[in-house]
Amino acid sequence: MLRKIEIARFKSIRAADIELGRVNLFIGGHGAGKSNVLEAIGVVSASLYRGVSDSEMARKGVRLTPPALMKSAFKKHALPKTFRIDVILDGHIKYGIELSAGDKNTHLQFFSEKCTSNEERLFGRSGAGVTIFGKKVAPRSWISSRSLWDQARVAYDFPEALQTEFERLSRYSIYSPQTEFLREIKSGVADEPPVGLHGEGLAGAVNSLVSDFTELKRTRAKTSYNDRDVLLDALSLVWLPGWTNAVRVGEVESSLKSREMTSIDGKIVYFIDRFMHERRNTLSAYDSSEGTLFLLFMAVLLGHSEAPKIFSVDNVDSALNPALTKELLKTIIKIVTQKPVSGMTRGPDQIFLTSHNPTALDAFDLFDDEQRVFVVYRNEEGHSRIKRLKPRTGWSREDWSKAFGGKKLSQLWIDDEIQGALGSTAFSAVREI
Repeated sequence: MLRKIEIARFKSIRAADIELGRVNLFIGGHGAGKSNVLEAIGVVSASLYRGVSDSEMARKGVRLTPPALMKSAFKKHALPKTFRIDVILDGHIKYGIELSAGDKNTHLQFFSEKCTSNEERLFGRSGAGVTIFGKKVAPRSWISSRSLWDQARVAYDFPEALQTEFERLSRYSIYSPQTEFLREIKSGVADEPPVGLHGEGLAGAVNSLVSDFTELKRTRAKTSYNDRDVLLDALSLVWLPGWTNAVRVGEVESSLKSREMTSIDGKIVYFIDRFMHERRNTLSAYDSSEGTLFLLFMAVLLGHSEAPKIFSVDNVDSALNPALTKELLKTIIKIVTQKPVSGMTRGPDQIFLTSHNPTALDAFDLFDDEQRVFVVYRNEEGHSRIKRLKPRTGWSREDWSKAFGGKKLSQLWIDDEIQGALGSTAFSAVREI
């Protein structure tokens, strides 16, 4: 799990130091830099997976920005040659990368890389060469676009804890579902299971999710909150809009299926509309509400056994009304925060989200250190600043309620009492609530 990330000279982020929880929500104005935070994590993940080539960045959901534009370019500063991202993971593991690209280069390459565990240097590289376990390694043809970790992990016996943490982070992706894929107008194959970044392969993922739930229903609960409960909570998201009580994957009558839909094997996602006549109650993804499809997509990410343990969703309120946005966030928080105390195998360990919907805030308990909200805003120089929204030191819940007249967080956001949340740049610091 990511405990901290430091970002320097990356896009709109001149310098940022962010301490993270299990559920992390980033709010702020359009263009403030929220997605840049998600992409900074994506760059590190790509580095640990196969490298920082365009194809690997795209696999993580990082926008294919020209390398020169990935480095900050503010008026009052010299144009940098590199950008840097450092992370701290569980187990006192630190990993840092510095990437470079000239203005005319079409690809990124590693300028330096360093990894330590409990302050012991495990590997690193710079202009002076490569070291592994404190010993200089003889020169070889290290690929400049691939991390040292990716090229050396097979040949060296690195600590198991390091391998576990790097494996989790290497599977990180930024999801941003698109209507064409959710409605099965466009087909595609997911680069990594269970589902593609935009909804590719949704039918197959839903089919296995429902099958798993059917199997787990037969098992006896061993803990107060278990894998079966995770699946139940995840699938229950689909019923929130109120019009359906069943989702299935299979073939449907051609007369009930739009000609615009594509399918590799003829099987599609469909819902049963509980208000309609039994002869006409089958609705394909094409004819279903976009909000319901987005909730189904989220159910897959939260409940599928093959879903990544660390991931992001850009615009988690996509296609949802305020009430559904809040309920979705409550379910996400429940699943993620229950995991470390229940011993579940399903469900994510950590999630990063962005939202423009104020009701998303009402799902958060800011007195719980694992639930964190960050305001992202631009200062007078245009630098993205990331400030955690939290109670003042020593405050109780009663102090909070009294100070803000019992207002919900959503109302504070709407009333512009959370500086920066509506996009203003006419200040130098976010108010500490």
